[in-house]
Amino acid sequence: MSKTPFVHSALILLLLTAPAHADGIDVLRGKFAFNWLNDPAKAKCVKVDGKLLGEFKSARYHCDLKANSNSSSGASSRTCTQIPRNKEYLIFDTKHACDEERDTQASNE
Repeated sequence: MSKTPFVHSALILLLLTAPAHADGIDVLRGKFAFNWLNDPAKAKCVKVDGKLLGEFKSARYHCDLKANSNSSSGASSRTCTQIPRNKEYLIFDTKHACDEERDTQASNE
């Protein structure tokens, strides 16, 4: 039995799934994030674009694109975690929500 059909099927599957992850991360473009593992009082909310978005797309990060409402401020957020876990970004739809979460965390310290 030839392995060619299996190899072709595997290649097609890889081609179909690989860009989906990269395209999915693009939903974070234009949102605002801060690394909550840093001191929240010193952290800054930054726009997710360019370099940061590229980092999130890399194999060094795992991003959970499902919005969760378990933040300290109650605002919905997503997360991108660096592997190993040296950084973990909370990502919000607006700068106001990002700043509010960072301020809430800073006041809880």
